[in-house]
Amino acid sequence: MKKVTFDLHQLRAFITVIDTGSFSAAARQLNQTQSAISQLISQLEKSLNSQLIDRRRRPVKATLLGHECYRFSMKILSECGEMQNWLHTIDSGKLPRLRLGLVDSVVAIAGLQILKYLQPKVDKVSQITGTAPELLAALQSGKLDVIVTMIHEDVPESLSLYPLITERFFAVTPINWPEQTLEQLCKRHNYIAYANWTPTGAQTLNWLKWRNLKPHIQFELARADHILSMIASGHGWTLATPMFLANDFSLLSSLNCNPLPAPGLSRKMAILCREGELENFIPSFTADIKQLVETTIDEHMAERWPWMYQR
Repeated sequence: MKKVTFDLHQLRAFITVIDTGSFSAAARQLNQTQSAISQLISQLEKSLNSQLIDRRRRPVKATLLGHECYRFSMKILSECGEMQNWLHTIDSGKLPRLRLGLVDSVVAIAGLQILKYLQPKVDKVSQITGTAPELLAALQSGKLDVIVTMIHEDVPESLSLYPLITERFFAVTPINWPEQTLEQLCKRHNYIAYANWTPTGAQTLNWLKWRNLKPHIQFELARADHILSMIASGHGWTLATPMFLANDFSLLSSLNCNPLPAPGLSRKMAILCREGELENFIPSFTADIKQLVETTIDEHMAERWPWMYQR
């Protein structure tokens, strides 16, 4: 790499001269002598082998090359300031920034608690919600640092996986329906499906096909809370997990849940980040979020359906 022969003091002096329009004003602003500012600018021009300032004009103006130098100088000083703040934040025991992606079911059950948990640990947090494929793509492209998501396919080797929970699916029906087998539910009632382009939609429909069950699908919806609201109103049944029920705890009194026949169906939730990043943060984050999610579910469901979340 070619040796850099200028420094930040020269860049700051150059920017200040252009901003103020004179060497004397720049000297006053930087608390230096006018000759010291002139020397810094001359050294910068010599290093770059370019005339950066048109000294014949009043106020002084940047030359064509000076305009380009000004643009790069502003960027360099900004990056240096950001680096300084970043390192100071790390030294204080915080992460400087965390870009977090959560699937809908995680947001519903623990989104606010996760943000509260991160408040003393991260200086700046940005959080988005999306489907598992959307979050995975954002993580791989560098738009996110961490995602809490459903694992529905092989994880790329460039990512690190931290298991969160494995939860079982069960049949969800209106509270006033009699207990029925899956075969009876398929023959007598409409099935309310998750949109088939979602991982959950594909997983549940494939499981039903594997068991040679062909329910009549009247509604296909993208959101779990909408599906559960339809069921609570008596419009059909579905397959769900504890985290899906957690989308709206107020509906629990209108729903009934029954385990699926062996071997059943389950889904895995995990935390993903890029390989080699956040290695000192993610293990404790995973353990704390796991406890938070399990505690919330147990508080609302363990007493009524003790079989649901046995670990």
